[in-house]
Amino acid sequence: MPELIMPSNVPTLDGDVAGKAWKFIEKLREDDTTPGLRIKPLKGAADRRIRTGRVNDDYRAVLVKLTGSDEEPRYIFLGIFKHDVANEKAASLVFRRNPQTGAAEVIRVDLGESTPLHGVREAIDGTAGLVPLLEARGVTFDDLLDLGIDPRIAHEAMGVVDDDGLLTIADRAATPYEGDALLLLADGATVDTVRATYEVKPVEDGDTGGDTDDELIEALEHPLSRMQFAYLTDDAVLREAIEQEDFARWRVFLHPEQRAYVEAAMTGPVRLSGGAGTGKTVVLLHRARFLHERNPAARIFLTTFTTTLANALRQQLLQLAPGIVLAKEPGDPGVYVGTLDAAARRLIVRAADHGLDVRRAATGLLGRVRGDLVPSTDDRMWDAALRGRGDGLPAELRTADFLGAEYSAVVVPQEITTREEYLKVRRPGRGVALGRAQRNAVWEVIEAYRETTAAVGTTDFDEKAMIVATALDTAAANGGSRVADHVLVDEAQDLGPAHLRLVRALAARGNDDLLLAEDAQQRIYAPRTVLSRYGIHVTGRSRRLQLNYRTTSQNLGYATAVLAGHPMVDLTDAVVDDSGLRSARSGPAPTVHGCDSLVAAYDTTVREIEDWLSDGVAHETIAVLVWSGNEAVKVTRELGDRGIPAQHVRSQDTPGKDRVVVMTRHRSKGMEFRHVVVFGATADSTRMAGRVIVGDPEEALQRERSLLYVATTRARERVVVVWHGTPSELLPEPRPVRTVVGHIGPSARENQHEELAREMHDGVNYTFTEILMMIQELEQIVDDNPTVRERLARLRAVARRGHADVQTVLDAMRTGADGMTEVSFDDLGQLLAQLPNQGARITSSFEVAEGGTASRILTRTCYRIVQESISNAVSHAESQPVDILLRGAPSTGVVIVVRNPLPAGTTGEPSRSRPHSGITGMRARAESLGGTFSAGPVGGQFVVDARIPWERPEVVGD
Repeated sequence: MPELIMPSNVPTLDGDVAGKAWKFIEKLREDDTTPGLRIKPLKGAADRRIRTGRVNDDYRAVLVKLTGSDEEPRYIFLGIFKHDVANEKAASLVFRRNPQTGAAEVIRVDLGESTPLHGVREAIDGTAGLVPLLEARGVTFDDLLDLGIDPRIAHEAMGVVDDDGLLTIADRAATPYEGDALLLLADGATVDTVRATYEVKPVEDGDTGGDTDDELIEALEHPLSRMQFAYLTDDAVLREAIEQEDFARWRVFLHPEQRAYVEAAMTGPVRLSGGAGTGKTVVLLHRARFLHERNPAARIFLTTFTTTLANALRQQLLQLAPGIVLAKEPGDPGVYVGTLDAAARRLIVRAADHGLDVRRAATGLLGRVRGDLVPSTDDRMWDAALRGRGDGLPAELRTADFLGAEYSAVVVPQEITTREEYLKVRRPGRGVALGRAQRNAVWEVIEAYRETTAAVGTTDFDEKAMIVATALDTAAANGGSRVADHVLVDEAQDLGPAHLRLVRALAARGNDDLLLAEDAQQRIYAPRTVLSRYGIHVTGRSRRLQLNYRTTSQNLGYATAVLAGHPMVDLTDAVVDDSGLRSARSGPAPTVHGCDSLVAAYDTTVREIEDWLSDGVAHETIAVLVWSGNEAVKVTRELGDRGIPAQHVRSQDTPGKDRVVVMTRHRSKGMEFRHVVVFGATADSTRMAGRVIVGDPEEALQRERSLLYVATTRARERVVVVWHGTPSELLPEPRPVRTVVGHIGPSARENQHEELAREMHDGVNYTFTEILMMIQELEQIVDDNPTVRERLARLRAVARRGHADVQTVLDAMRTGADGMTEVSFDDLGQLLAQLPNQGARITSSFEVAEGGTASRILTRTCYRIVQESISNAVSHAESQPVDILLRGAPSTGVVIVVRNPLPAGTTGEPSRSRPHSGITGMRARAESLGGTFSAGPVGGQFVVDARIPWERPEVVGD
């Protein structure tokens, strides 16, 4: 029986032609010798393997036939076209191994022969003074040819001067690899990096003209080939690939980076991170299929936080593998897809089947015997407990939101059952400090809550998760078995402590046990936490995906601008480094509509949707994302009244056909649409978020930023933001396109006087910091000598007074220009290595690749930002440890993160800076090189975060 191979770029068909095409393929797969198919070679074709086949009198299929030594025919389906067009295409196509990569590819010989191989500089007329983007990265035309990139694409790529131009060319590339390789090189990756990433290796002797069918069949297994060719054996998937324009190609064609995680042998828990649209969910779905096919008896959990996303995962898994076995209950063979809350409830119901003593676990966890554990606690129970025993709480803490968060983040996961335990327990991740009296008052309400829920026989979701986790651990310790062999978690950043304890307890520690996908930038539910606190250790097993498949470069730039200057901390307690994130797609820039009234906002939204519908866009591929459920109800009604069918999708709903989807931004997590309207991006929505987390408004604002980031990354093509009245403060400003300038005009040269002043400021500032650190070290040595300590205190005062006097003089000298001293990354590395020996509690992580290629101004800027950050940390929090991360490479730019815990009793808000000094000066340095800078309190720490490109984007000089 012939096998069918489908390329990723096969043209889709519609109407009667699609139906006839499917009948042709059915017959081809049954018997390719059927006379009616008329499979035959084309006279004069450039490739003897090219075939055409009769679909009907008007249409012909174009195919490549391969027959290996196993004598089984294989057909590569290149599309169905009008009779004459099919013959014309077939005559010029060649299926071969790329001589430079060894991967299989289809080329048109008539294009390659006429490609110009010179004159690249002439291709950029009208851009005088601008250096082509790839040339500025040190990439040559020959480099592109050596990487196997088509000569015509290579020629065009060498002429472009900005990101948008390169994205346009990448979109036209014949293969996904070529487009991605160009983007990698533009981001600063070396040719060797591209070779290693894609396993590029030239064919021996460079001769592919005599390729045998066996060699070509083997070439189809190359990682690059699998990005664009796939054996399709499932009828439903094959038919959809032919007939549906929005065929989900993620089901079949994986990037080599994704496939590595799908098929890897994992030696313990693995954390896979990546920004929105980088394919984390895709990896989990393929991993579930891979594990199931490897062992159909395996018990696989595919789980997440929200019901909407769990339903989407189940639907997508069935699309990917229609014959896969879905487990009805957690612990059954097959793939169980559901939320962790649903799994915990089912395991309590079926506890006896799994040998779980959940009642004993509940008694130990909650401090009292419980009756029924299955019914869920009403959210209003906290209000009832507050009314009974909440008088001792300060007004700002007397809320169900605060108490519920305290209970789930601190009390339940640490199994606190007594007042004494609660008075002593650590409260990591909580933004509100509690004294002894406040803790006593909180415990009074918690006791009332537990007494009430015990009386009615209910447990909340966090309690259920911890009860099951504890029962599983106890059973395993007594020789029992866990309920899963493999656990795959999507959106892990939204799991709270109890859920993470359950994740760890579901499967025994060992190979291929846990794979958690997370994106700290999309954390919108749970408080920030760390995996290692709950027994999930991923040291050395954390990986990050960098290529965005869903979101266009323009939409991604807008979304990431929402987060710019506000560092996110991931599940390993590290600041997220997204400097290498890139998009493989280009499209229109997001549109922002400011409206005078709510009615005008509705009208604007309707006009946008009507335009999309008139272009043939399907209703169900359009989404309107709102802030709240009440707003969703109103928008759904308004769209219907204006003639647009719409569906409000709630937690248990599945989007239907022929209706525009309306859902909250929270509910849209993990979803994907063609076009998206972000409705109601007003200042009021931000103020609403400020009331969610009592005592920690910055955390609330951070979640609101992440929520806007989530909403603007749901679209494959168009994003429209609509606000009325006053816009949200979180909406980003438009950013300029990056270009590279050949020279800097006189107007761009800094005043030498200003340069000298800045250099003196930073050098003197750090010198005084060194003096203060040495004083601190001496104070520790002579702790028992009051006379020496008194004199050291006087010396400290003199040093600080002298420091202030010098800064006053320097402030009068300068206006913010860059320093003059030449330093290198080696100098900076030596500085960081010496710091622990100078009396400071400083740790650092320093990784710079190809530092010798960095410009003088970049290295000097990084050196001064680190110096100034240390000075600030020691001056304002001298007793606190300082952690420094500096990572840099041409492909990613430089990331600098300096963190220190906030001293007790401080807010972390910086005092008003003098012009051009301290934080103001660091920001000026970073932004002058096209980077971003932020400094402020984040989760109980003061964090300085600078992201600086390797090469400075410039405005063309006069």
